[in-house]
Amino acid sequence: MTSLARFLSDKGIKVVVVSAFDNRPIEPGRQLLPQIIAVPVRRPRAVFLDALVALKRRFVARTDSPSEPTNHLSSAVPSRRRPLRELYFRLVYFVDDYKEWSRRAAVVATRAAKVHGASVVFASGPPHSALVAGAWVARQLGIPFVADLRDPWSDHLAWAFPFRALEIALLRRLEQRVLDRAAAITSTGAMVAKLLCERNESFRSRVHLIRNGYDGPLNLSTGVTGGRLEILFAGELYVGRDPFPFLSALESLLSDPAIDPARVKVTFMGRVESYAGQSLARWVEGKRCARVVKILPPQPPEAVAAAAADSTVLLNLAQGQQLSVPAKTYEHLASGREILLLCEDDCETAQLVAGIPGVNQVDATNFSALTAMLRSLYDRHVRAGKLTSPAESDISRFSRQAANAAFLEVFQTVVSSAPV
Repeated sequence: MTSLARFLSDKGIKVVVVSAFDNRPIEPGRQLLPQIIAVPVRRPRAVFLDALVALKRRFVARTDSPSEPTNHLSSAVPSRRRPLRELYFRLVYFVDDYKEWSRRAAVVATRAAKVHGASVVFASGPPHSALVAGAWVARQLGIPFVADLRDPWSDHLAWAFPFRALEIALLRRLEQRVLDRAAAITSTGAMVAKLLCERNESFRSRVHLIRNGYDGPLNLSTGVTGGRLEILFAGELYVGRDPFPFLSALESLLSDPAIDPARVKVTFMGRVESYAGQSLARWVEGKRCARVVKILPPQPPEAVAAAAADSTVLLNLAQGQQLSVPAKTYEHLASGREILLLCEDDCETAQLVAGIPGVNQVDATNFSALTAMLRSLYDRHVRAGKLTSPAESDISRFSRQAANAAFLEVFQTVVSSAPV
């Protein structure tokens, strides 16, 4: 969104940004850049909810402590209470936990829009409560509203938790009401756009597919590896980003006497110490891959950039995200490195990169395909000394500049079509 604001300001368009700005002390009305006006709305503290979470953590830590004797009766109580506790948190987090912030932001945004003479309201989610706020502001002002879906809304819940029928129905009703008020709907995902149109025929003329994108120019590669295979994962292990299928395939590769481990290096950098409670360091301990795997804590941006430039392959773990494309995917496409992408064969990310040379996509559940892919990378990077990176002609459509130009076209269309 920062890139879009700068793009619009460069075109001579005033942009009023209503944001929490990470609760930084910013004076209301401050001009951040020429034509970009800041309207800060601090995020309120959820004191009661924070206290409940802290209490839960202390309780779990106490009951899970191995130094204390196990009380089977007391340990059974949380399991009986768990459904009720889960229901409570689902009610509290219905839509998201930004509801109070979004309510405040809507009031502030309405005032600011009147002062600055806004002609269109643009709201982006998640958090999806910001879309609710944006629709309300636009209705109060009588100006067009553009709803931007960075991630799926009700469709994510329907895909991840299909058994939550009532919750899905309520969320879809809210989504429908908000999007009905939108002059245009933008989606970063083709699957989400398709599902929206299937549920509501009237959306077809208003839905626009505008992908996320990479910032800045492309990094060019010489294609020479120096006879080494260096794989880097930089980021965070969470949700479905399971590294253990990759590590298992790596262990299998290294079991071949024809593979020289001195020419292989794998680095995990960031919040990567564990996944699903399993420590990476403990998993590799005593295995062949322990000699080639390095696990590092979060590093400064310049260190991450240097590590990426020194690698020959960037690892993208994108499992369990059927309808979304991780933002890191676009960074990888522009990196000048070869890419190893682990995701389901029928997911949005796999469809996005299909046919792009230099992107090696494999389903992590297909162990034989994954080990074969690693062997192919070893043969080309170590033995042949060559890598293939995506070409500009294949990925230029994913630049941030292209996305920003598409947004501007949408804004111009809805403003010119708005009733006077």
